[in-house]
Amino acid sequence: MGRRLAHPVREALNQLATMGLVEILPQRRTRVTPIEPERLRDLVATVGVLVAGVVRDATPLLTDADRDELRSAADGDPASVVRTGLSADGFLGVFVRRLDNGTVARLLKRHLPEVQRALNAAPSEAAFQKARSSVSTLADAAVAGKADKAGRAATELFDTALVTLADEFAASQKELR
Repeated sequence: MGRRLAHPVREALNQLATMGLVEILPQRRTRVTPIEPERLRDLVATVGVLVAGVVRDATPLLTDADRDELRSAADGDPASVVRTGLSADGFLGVFVRRLDNGTVARLLKRHLPEVQRALNAAPSEAAFQKARSSVSTLADAAVAGKADKAGRAATELFDTALVTLADEFAASQKELR
């Protein structure tokens, strides 16, 4: 029975390693990777471009149910939307599901967990405070069918709020030195 469990665990660890969340040194150790500010900044920039395109392209395809889901999310706490929304089940998932592009979905599934991990470990609320207007604008524009405006708001969310997160990690690492 123990042998059966080893393979799923190993596969899960390999998937986490592919995402950059763990480091596997065969026959030595497996550890959670540290959050590297430069890598996070690059990842935020890259994923932000992808997300902005997804939001822009999916907005005209949204259904009434999608719009209701976006309204509900936007009526909540923007910090919560940012913390939990950057996943397939969250706010962003509405756009990814509606776009229905497997390649984009796989790319986001691979890279968003690392951004999500940084959000969960955020040193302060600064990124979330900066995200408030972007999240609200994004939801309002998407609900109104304004694809370009929604895409610009997604870009702003990543370029302003989430870059702040990378900057905070960089500053906290400098303080430790």
